[in-house]
Amino acid sequence: MKSYKEIVEDFNSKGIPVEQPNFYDHPNFIAAEREDPSYLNNYAAFVASRAYSKEYLEESKIIITTASKMLHEHLKKNGRQGACVDITGILARILEKHGVWCACIKGSCTIEFPASSNEEKTHFWSVDQGEFAAAHSWLFAPPFNIVDITIREQDYSGKKKSYIPKIVLDKKGSNSKAEIEDIISPSIVTNLRMRGIPTEELLELSATQMIDVQQYFPVKIVDGINGTKLKYCPVAIHASEEPLEGIKNMNFRGKTPYKLYTKYFKEKLGTINA
Repeated sequence: MKSYKEIVEDFNSKGIPVEQPNFYDHPNFIAAEREDPSYLNNYAAFVASRAYSKEYLEESKIIITTASKMLHEHLKKNGRQGACVDITGILARILEKHGVWCACIKGSCTIEFPASSNEEKTHFWSVDQGEFAAAHSWLFAPPFNIVDITIREQDYSGKKKSYIPKIVLDKKGSNSKAEIEDIISPSIVTNLRMRGIPTEELLELSATQMIDVQQYFPVKIVDGINGTKLKYCPVAIHASEEPLEGIKNMNFRGKTPYKLYTKYFKEKLGTINA
């Protein structure tokens, strides 16, 4: 991936304005994305690298925390599991309306439970059998490295859910490294090895954008409940193709995401001008 300076110069050369969040909706950005399907990575890298004032970070923390808690409650009422990509996109669109910079990340999540729980590791593999939009999805939104409001709203066995926080809002986390078992399911690993693919090439072939993405979004381990560890492994960048007004992928008791926003969120979230 390009350096921050190179990214900004590229945006300028293409006539892409960078003053406001969601400038990936600009026609010139969309045109560039048609030429290069990975071009959205540049937007995410810009968000990760741009300077943020102390005032901005204080205001964004309040907005992000408030919006995340509110949307999580509506997600619980909705009852849909495995909605991480859709919800992350909705949350990002809400935050952008209030001046918050953020990037949607797709990736894997490995959850390691304390020995006392007698619960085995849970894996959300990015490369697995079946059809799904992503193993998991979360937001990068300064001051938070990880904003995850769906991790508990998944289908867990045993007592696992009691060890997983309702919402992850993590500013630091500890840097780590993605291992094959974090990204690729055992069945896929076996299949690839049977095809003669060397172990050291499995990640490069199966998660083609991962190295570039992790240049700006490193693997993070954050604390769960009572010693649980959640390992977030970024693999790709995504974004909702529609503005909030056009998103129809979820229904909240008869309300579209935009109608939900106008009724419950719009007047309760401040707007950042910094």
